[in-house]
Amino acid sequence: METGAKDGPQPDAKREEARPSDSVTRGFLFSDLRGYTQFVETHGAASAASLLDRYRALVREAIRRFGGAEIKTEGDSFYVVFSSVSTAVRCALVITGNAIAEAAQHPDEPIRVGVGVHAGETIETAEGYVGSPVNIAARICAQAGPNEVLVSETVRALTRTVLPVRFESRGRRQLKGIAEPLALYAAIETEPGAVPWAEPQGRPGRVSRRQLAVGIPILTLVALAVIGSLLFRALGGPGATPSPALAAALPPGTWKIGLVMPLTGKEAVLGVRLRNAVELAINDANRSGGIFAGSRLKLATSDDGDSSAGGEDPGKGAASAQKMARDGMTVAVIGPLNSLVAEAMIPVTNAVGLLHCSPSNTSPALTKPRFGALDHRSAHPTVINYVRIAPSDDIQGQALAKYAFNDLGARRALVIDDAADVGREIADGFQEPYEKLGGAVTRRALNPGADPMSVLGNLSAGSAAPVVVFFGGFTGTGAVGLRKAMVSSGHADVPLLSWDGLFDGSGADKGSYIQRIGATVAVGTLVSHAAQPPALQGFLDRYRAAYGSEPSESVGSVFDEFAAAAYACAQVIIQSLQKVATGRPSASHLREAVRAWAVDPGHAYQTVVSDVAFDSNGDNVHQYVAFYRVDPTARGGKGDWVIAHQADYGPPP
Repeated sequence: METGAKDGPQPDAKREEARPSDSVTRGFLFSDLRGYTQFVETHGAASAASLLDRYRALVREAIRRFGGAEIKTEGDSFYVVFSSVSTAVRCALVITGNAIAEAAQHPDEPIRVGVGVHAGETIETAEGYVGSPVNIAARICAQAGPNEVLVSETVRALTRTVLPVRFESRGRRQLKGIAEPLALYAAIETEPGAVPWAEPQGRPGRVSRRQLAVGIPILTLVALAVIGSLLFRALGGPGATPSPALAAALPPGTWKIGLVMPLTGKEAVLGVRLRNAVELAINDANRSGGIFAGSRLKLATSDDGDSSAGGEDPGKGAASAQKMARDGMTVAVIGPLNSLVAEAMIPVTNAVGLLHCSPSNTSPALTKPRFGALDHRSAHPTVINYVRIAPSDDIQGQALAKYAFNDLGARRALVIDDAADVGREIADGFQEPYEKLGGAVTRRALNPGADPMSVLGNLSAGSAAPVVVFFGGFTGTGAVGLRKAMVSSGHADVPLLSWDGLFDGSGADKGSYIQRIGATVAVGTLVSHAAQPPALQGFLDRYRAAYGSEPSESVGSVFDEFAAAAYACAQVIIQSLQKVATGRPSASHLREAVRAWAVDPGHAYQTVVSDVAFDSNGDNVHQYVAFYRVDPTARGGKGDWVIAHQADYGPPP
């Protein structure tokens, strides 16, 4: 960290007013200039002073806008604290983004800033905050490159589902004064300007989307709805009379199923497999006679991949939806891969009544009104056109509670969260249904840096009232230490239950839960994740025969379920078409008939992922969830997750 003359925050009274309370996990941000010492030597004191003034003004404007507390400034180094971890990340990204933009005005004297963010609980003193999170944040900052935001695994875990940000691994690094190497990640906006100035409103954590869709400002959603409404009037929406001119222009016989997936970029490896699965379903239908006499089905693909960022682009998803809505022969669309893109597509597909099925979206905000689903279908709030095969995130807590109470016979549970928003919400999601079933709960929080033994208390295994421990958190926010403490204290036989935040790879994958604690210690851990229904094997065999490869990187991975779910989406559409198609209907007539049939709660479909039917929100009433245990002999003795139990835990809550 390069230093010079002290330039403390002004004034002290304002700093005290801005400080967060003691009762929350704080986000700590450190920043400093890259190459500043060399700049002073090569450009002279006057230019260096000008650069420093511009840099300080840029950083302080971001701090002010995000409500941070400037604790200390020395030379080119800032030390800032936030009451919200996600706000700290947003501020960091705005700082680096503005530095890049500012460089265009000063190409000879560009601001190059490195930012580090960490989170945890500390002790507040008159001088600032004392504790390892502060030290770690400063060390992370020292590792950041020019205009790069580096964050810890803790920060990534706390913000990865609430911000339009992707995290690229920078490996495990040994930080000065820190005993163990830490996994670091570069935080990168999914698209320029995606990080909002305002804090998303509504429920905290993974589903904070009621007033502001993550990464998609409300004005954008309104604009999409307006565009969709124009298409609605042109093409005919739910229950509309088709345009005679449009109907007359349609070539008979060939109907399209649209697909929106990342076919380029980092997610292309998965997107291509899902495309193949849909193509396989369409080919199977065509070989068996199509929809009705003389008809054929055709796959129309659209790429929402972001090659430059390696992710997906919600703007491309919305544009793809608009294109498919305008195409009179497109009767339904499958996709996208992630929920962020779905939030951009649904306003368009809803406006024209286009059946929209996703194999993999899990955000409750896409379907459930209490989480903000009506924001996405503002054109026709009462018309359901979006359905999905994958279970919603909020089903996991319900399934975990039923599994603990009914299958494990546990009547007492020690519920521990990681003292962060997401972890608390996951723990709440387990505790509420578990108590409704009749289970007794002891609730504790494992604060960052705390000794896990302090929250375990007196566990009793093998008693008349079996005990389970449930953890709401991630591998890097307490799960590793908690399981180690359970085993070392003689409670290896007490099950540790958690959600898929721990389902992060086998013992052969560096940094995974199993790898970090060892396969034998991990035995006894049970996590919820996607199920593998019996019918999946037939799909896998057909996929291999058609494409000469696996629909996943490893048999049994989540890719199997996503690819099979994509095939199931196509089956839902095709079976609905076969039920409603008679003669040679116009696209708008057929489109509305297919939508109305598919979303009807009274209709069911036989698919490769077993039975599928949709509730009044568009969620699959059959919520298949599996519980995975650790097999210490798998992967050559390194350990891997294998299914211990799976069942239908629907209907959705």
